[in-house]
Amino acid sequence: MKKSITIFVLALFTSVSLFAQSANKADSLYQVALNFYDKQDSQNAIVNFEEVLKLNPKHVDALYNLAVLQYELGNKQKAIELFQRSAALGDTQSKEILKQKLNVRLNYADTMDIADVDKLPQLLLDGKAEDLLFNNSINTKLLKEIANNIVASKDIKSRVFDIEAANKNIDVTTINEVKLKVGLLFGKDGSITVIPTDENFIDRKLVLEMMKASAKLGKVTPAQYADKVVCTRYYSIPLMYYKEENK
Repeated sequence: MKKSITIFVLALFTSVSLFAQSANKADSLYQVALNFYDKQDSQNAIVNFEEVLKLNPKHVDALYNLAVLQYELGNKQKAIELFQRSAALGDTQSKEILKQKLNVRLNYADTMDIADVDKLPQLLLDGKAEDLLFNNSINTKLLKEIANNIVASKDIKSRVFDIEAANKNIDVTTINEVKLKVGLLFGKDGSITVIPTDENFIDRKLVLEMMKASAKLGKVTPAQYADKVVCTRYYSIPLMYYKEENK
């Protein structure tokens, strides 16, 4: 799983420029589709939402709105397919409509939100399994490992401060603290990986440093959905990084 994550991250950074151009065009076209939608011009709205998805197949809002339109027009199966695609990308509204209104189970996906799996991962400590979640919060023993290996890492802290300084166009020495939101990825192989979820911190060096440090976090039993092991994601955990005091 670690290798797969590495390949994914490297591919993400090599393709980000082309994707950004396509995404910008898709967002502009999405506004056109919304205008037709607001005017209740369903046919033109559908045409333009479909064009958005040709440019960006993972445009969650376009998927959701197109699904709603198809459902309103009586195309239930098409709507379900679109809601499933949106749900697979993490859209909460699509999940609720599928489960509560349409009484449809989510499709299996290689990676799913932890709230949607049939069987949760369990944290493995000293050869024994413990609940990963307590009242929907991460086991404090894992949080302690994250503090010791991710927050306490000098390399990660240095990079976080450098990114914050670059984002705000200020001198890094003037920054006293940085709040960074991260997510957890629990692999099919039992791995635990910390990843930044704040788009301002999607940085190649930071991601790779976090992946490296995550190897020390321990293991979990993989989650399951539809009797298959599945990679699961958990959002989000705030991490605080503080400037070291001069002694």
